[in-house]
Amino acid sequence: MDSVESEFTNQQINIDLLPDHQAVDFETISKKKQTKSFYQITIGLVILLAGWGVLFYFLPAHWSLYLVLGILLLFFGFAYLNASLLQKKYGYALREKDLIYRRGYLITKTTVIPFNRIQHVSISRGVFDKALGISTLKIFTAGGQGSDVSIPGLLPNLAVNLKEAVAKKLTVEEYE
Repeated sequence: MDSVESEFTNQQINIDLLPDHQAVDFETISKKKQTKSFYQITIGLVILLAGWGVLFYFLPAHWSLYLVLGILLLFFGFAYLNASLLQKKYGYALREKDLIYRRGYLITKTTVIPFNRIQHVSISRGVFDKALGISTLKIFTAGGQGSDVSIPGLLPNLAVNLKEAVAKKLTVEEYE
C-alpha cells in the first residue's frame, strides 16, 4: 500500500450549483427530416387507400367503408401534424463534458450523455436519407443494447463533424 492513504469522501452536492441543461441553446436539425417523415407517411397512406379502394370495389357500398376511410384520413392527418410539430422540437447541443439531445412536443424528452459513458458513435443513412441528403448520428453508451441516442436529420458533413468532435472528446477523456 501507499504510504499516503487517501480517505474516502462522499460529500453532498448542492443541486442549485449544477449547470442547467435547459439553459442550453439547442441546434436544430434539417427540415429534410420532416420531408422524410412526410414521404414515409404518404407511402403508408397510399398503400392503405389502395387497400380501401380494393375493398370498395369488391364489397357492396356500406357506411362502414366510409367510416374506415374517415378514420384512415383522420389518422394520417394526425401523423402529418405530428411530424410537423416534432420538427420544431428536435435539438442537440455539444458541451464540454456531455452531449444533450431533445425531442417531443407534448412530452419533451431530454437526454444528457456524459462523454465518459459513450462507447462509440456511428453514422447511418437509409434510402430516404440518401435521397434527401441527411444522416442519423447514433451514440452508443456503456451497457446499452443498441444506440442510446439517435439524432436524425443531420446534414452529412455536420454528422461527420459531430462524430469527430465526440471522438476527440472520448480520446481526451481517456488520457486525462
